[in-house]
Amino acid sequence: MSNRLLFATFDPLAENATQCTACKENLPIFRYEFHNEDQAGQPYDLTGFCCETCAAHLLKALECTESVEWAEEEATLAAGKRNTKALRNRIEQLRDVLIS
Repeated sequence: MSNRLLFATFDPLAENATQCTACKENLPIFRYEFHNEDQAGQPYDLTGFCCETCAAHLLKALECTESVEWAEEEATLAAGKRNTKALRNRIEQLRDVLIS
C-alpha cells in the first residue's frame, strides 16, 4: 500500500470546524487526509482539520512509517544475500534532501 498524507487549505466560511481534530486545542488551518496501515497491515484513513503543529506531527508520522518500511526492505534484501548498497544510497540521498 502507498501511504500518503494530503493537505488542503481550510475555508472557515465553508467548513464547520472550530478546532484542530488532532489536538482539540488550536484553530485549524488545513484539511487533511492520512492514509496508512495498522500493525496488522490493514489500511485505515484519518481525515479532519489540523493546526500547523499537528500538520508537522502527521508529516513526521508518515516519515517514520516510510523509514520502517525501508528498514524492512533492506533486511529482506540482506537476508537473501542481495546487495543493499543501491537502497542505502537512495535512502541517504532522500535524507539529505529532507534535511536541507
